[in-house]
Amino acid sequence: MSGNGYPFDTSKTMHRGEPLKAREFYEAKAKSIIKDLREQRQMSYKELARRLTAMGLPTDERILINRVNRGNYSFAFALQMLAAMDEDTVTVPKLTPPENRARK
Repeated sequence: MSGNGYPFDTSKTMHRGEPLKAREFYEAKAKSIIKDLREQRQMSYKELARRLTAMGLPTDERILINRVNRGNYSFAFALQMLAAMDEDTVTVPKLTPPENRARK
């Protein structure tokens, strides 16, 4: 857990020196929430795949690794992964619009 209450580094809001657009921001955060939580739990992809399979969602470890690294999955699949990692609560990150960031 980072010092700001999020289970990931919220300072990564820039890409190649440019502010991330809202969709890119949330895609990156969705990906990092799953990856960071898995690392915090010290859970291997093999174990996560095993747990997903036990929940009735047959999952291959290699395919799971690729999906998580790409960040290309549905919200439903993200919830399934969170449940498999025994996570009950996730804080939704907020993207501050650029005009509000400049005023601070």
